Amino acid sequence: MKKFFSILGFISAIIATILAVSKFSNLAVAPIIIAFISGLLVLFYSKKEQTKTKTIQYIFLLVIISLSLTIYKAVINTSDLDDSLIKDDIEQTELKEEDNLEDSENLFNNKGSDDKF
Repeated sequence: MKKFFSILGFISAIIATILAVSKFSNLAVAPIIIAFISGLLVLFYSKKEQTKTKTIQYIFLLVIISLSLTIYKAVINTSDLDDSLIKDDIEQTELKEEDNLEDSENLFNNKGSDDKF
């Protein structure tokens, strides 16, 4: 039983990590839960048999990594930015650049006329 849940936990944790990194991070929740439960079951079987717990550490490490990536992508979602806001920012930047160019041309022209006096 321990070997079955170890393999199930590893596979679920790896799938969860791959999904958490990809654009399908919302789907990573189910493999995270499966891997976590499998890790707990392996932990209980390891306590009964007094065996090494290294596999459990790897399962929980992958679960923590994938869970943190999933939460990060859920909280900070850059694709929700409004395109109109981005276009407005670009237009404002272009207007500022044009104004700066006009101001520098005016300053250059005024300095040239000042030299003649």
